[in-house]
Amino acid sequence: MKAIITGGNRGIGLEIAKNLLSRGYEVHVLSRSGISSPPEGIISWTADVSDFEQTIRIVDKIGTPDVLINNAGIMNAKTASDYCSDEILHMLNVNLISAVRLSVRLAEQMANSSGGRIVSMGSIAGEIGHPDIWYGISKAGIMNAMRSLARTYGPRGVVANSVAPGPVETEMMKNIPEDRKTRLKAATISQRFCSAEEVAATVCWLATDAPTFINGEVIDMNNGTNYR
Repeated sequence: MKAIITGGNRGIGLEIAKNLLSRGYEVHVLSRSGISSPPEGIISWTADVSDFEQTIRIVDKIGTPDVLINNAGIMNAKTASDYCSDEILHMLNVNLISAVRLSVRLAEQMANSSGGRIVSMGSIAGEIGHPDIWYGISKAGIMNAMRSLARTYGPRGVVANSVAPGPVETEMMKNIPEDRKTRLKAATISQRFCSAEEVAATVCWLATDAPTFINGEVIDMNNGTNYR
């Protein structure tokens, strides 16, 4: 069994990689900086996912995976009016466009073999709006894309889902102002943020043991801050 994880060099992505490794997967991690000392069994590839052609060259070397995890992403502490055109395009390219193009390519390959599973990292920001409007749009888009993939490739054995966490204790949280973090934490049932390990456990369940009837779904992880 083979898994490809984008943005798997730290935080949630690295926890996903370690989780899948413990399940017996051959784990390939794609990241812009690579992993200087990857855990034994994790294969690190240096790739900027915003460069789709570079990413595809590496993925073609790896071969068709059983599991694809779209985890790579960026978030800025900006509002809509703070962005220039290049920054908007970069945000959408990293968080949405490249991930969708990679997913479509590998979904087709999976469908032509024995099927497979794709899990993408969404966000509560894509469901309720976000001060960083382009981040929210990118996450809403990736979650919708997984639903589209499920409808297109599900009959051919491909399962595609998303996980939509609220704030998670990762390096990315440094981009959020302290007063806003305090308000966000106070809104949760447990008065804390989600851990990277908790998100990874959910992602890996969807990627492995979850019933195949769960397809095209979004699994919320926001501890009561957004009931749907």
